[in-house]
Amino acid sequence: MVGVEMMAITALDRVTRGKVNLFKDPRGALGVLDFPKEIPFTPVRMFWIHDVPAGGKRGAHAHKACTQFIICGQGQIEIDAYDGTRSEQIKLSAGEYVNVVPGIFATLTFPQEHSTAMVLCDRPYEADDYIYNAEMLAKDSAIMDGSK
Repeated sequence: MVGVEMMAITALDRVTRGKVNLFKDPRGALGVLDFPKEIPFTPVRMFWIHDVPAGGKRGAHAHKACTQFIICGQGQIEIDAYDGTRSEQIKLSAGEYVNVVPGIFATLTFPQEHSTAMVLCDRPYEADDYIYNAEMLAKDSAIMDGSK
């Protein structure tokens, strides 16, 4: 087609979002995730982040191969996501989640005290999977397109 520019699909285009099924009554709230339905992989590792001072940051890295399913368990989380070509800010409130694919440099900001992030991963911890320099994403197209 003449005059139509095709935009390249980047890692940010493969990030998905959703909301946990929350059931609330006077006893409290219950959040439910059905793994095969909502999580696009079989989790092999889980960790959570809490007690971060208001405005504090965690993450500030990307992964070459690991996918992370991040759930806001309480409070709010703001995720600055960069894939080497563009940036996006993803805001999560309690019960919301985002599936962060490889090649996304993600920095999590905790704007409120007592916010909690729970993270499910499709791989075990591998030190050589981490990318701590966001500019490396722009230089390595194999990381950007998720093939590494």
